[in-house]
Amino acid sequence: MFKRKDPPPPSPGATSALGEAAPIDSLRDPLLRQALAVWNEQKGAARFPARDTMTPRAMAPFLRNIVLVRVIDGGKEYEFRIVGDAIVQVQGAAYQGMTLTEIDAQLPGYGQTLRAAYDELVASGEPRVYRGKVDRAPMKRAFAHESLLLPLGTDAAVDHILVVGAYAYTLNTP
Repeated sequence: MFKRKDPPPPSPGATSALGEAAPIDSLRDPLLRQALAVWNEQKGAARFPARDTMTPRAMAPFLRNIVLVRVIDGGKEYEFRIVGDAIVQVQGAAYQGMTLTEIDAQLPGYGQTLRAAYDELVASGEPRVYRGKVDRAPMKRAFAHESLLLPLGTDAAVDHILVVGAYAYTLNTP
């Protein structure tokens, strides 16, 4: 039986196509700090909260800025289940209901970039922060972002990932 090797967690300051990995306590955006506070409140003494505790009511202040990603077969695939309006605007399309493989077929490389970050989160069960600038946005507009990735599930396994993003459009660079 094939056993997937867990990727090492990104070190703060490490860069990927998502940008620079940053320590969780360095969140800059107030909306993301609020999302982290809700996540911590909902998890209580558990390692991370269950998917059903992160209700629309609990996430109301940042619901427009989320992607809820379902983890399929322990991370063999990922599916965008819920995509907030702010995410649709920055991505330029609604990828709700699509897997990363399907997204990668439409935007080559994008699904692979997300898969690497999601694999790290599923392996570690720890929140992740990325920030950076996307100059040649496949979504047609350049933007700066700070993104918070939060694990959801049981203490034993991550079954969903809650992504909360804060974005600012920038000028495209040649």
